[in-house]
Amino acid sequence: MEKEGGSLVDRPRSIAAGEILSNGMRILLAPSGDQFRRLRKAVHTHLQPKAAEAYKDMQRENAMNFILDVLNDPTNHQKHAQRYVTTKAFCDPFIDMVP
Repeated sequence: MEKEGGSLVDRPRSIAAGEILSNGMRILLAPSGDQFRRLRKAVHTHLQPKAAEAYKDMQRENAMNFILDVLNDPTNHQKHAQRYVTTKAFCDPFIDMVP
C-alpha cells in the first residue's frame, strides 16, 4: 500500500454533488490535487482543537434556538433543522471576524 498511496488517496468522482451543486468547493468531495490542498489549507486553522473554544458559545446559542423552535412549532421541524445547519455553515467560517 505504501507504493500505491498516490493512487489510493483519491475519492470516487461525484458529478452531481461534487461538481454541479458545490462547483468543486466542498472539501469532502474534492478530488486529490491542487484544489484539495488549497481547500485543506483554508480550513486547517478552523478545525484545530483551539478553534473549538471560539465556536462554543455560538453553537450553544444556535442549539438552544433550534430546540425552542422545534418545541414551539413541531410541524416545521425540518425547516428548523435546515435553518440550524445553514446558520452553522455560514457563521463558523466568520467567527474570527467578529470583535
